[in-house]
Amino acid sequence: ERIIPKPVSITATGDSFILKAGTDIYIMGESDELKQIGQYLADRLKPSTGFGIDVKSTSEAPRSGNIYLTMSGADAKPGDEGYELTVTKNIVKLAANSPAGLFRGIQTIRQILPANIELATKQDGPWKIATGTIIDYPDYSYRGAMLDVARHFFGVDDVKRFIDFLACYKLNVLHLHLS
Repeated sequence: ERIIPKPVSITATGDSFILKAGTDIYIMGESDELKQIGQYLADRLKPSTGFGIDVKSTSEAPRSGNIYLTMSGADAKPGDEGYELTVTKNIVKLAANSPAGLFRGIQTIRQILPANIELATKQDGPWKIATGTIIDYPDYSYRGAMLDVARHFFGVDDVKRFIDFLACYKLNVLHLHLS
């Protein structure tokens, strides 16, 4: 209900995973791109939670209480930008066929956490994620927005903020109107 755009499939199981101190992000393998994606999520969660969330490589599923990003075991149907997010009381598992799919899944994790997760200062929890499974992939390969910087001046910070919003809502094309 709070996820934009609406996922292809949502199955709720009526419980919660609680993000707490000691929660880390585990990535399958040693890929630099996966580490960057894991670090992106950690950087979004640290300011508001105040937790020291680390990104760690693993060759198997991590123990309870952690977030797990993997590109193995994902269904082929979601394609390159799709993902499957499985949340249980014990673990958050995000599986995709490509780094782009993992990045899209991270945007969903951000959306299903309480809204104050996006704030830059430490907030009070609890940091609950509803349990269940979300499968999502885009209906259209071209999903974009235009920013008219020819007629209206936008500072660098404004453009970066606009790009962050595009990423948050899983858009994949930025059209800058320059003339």
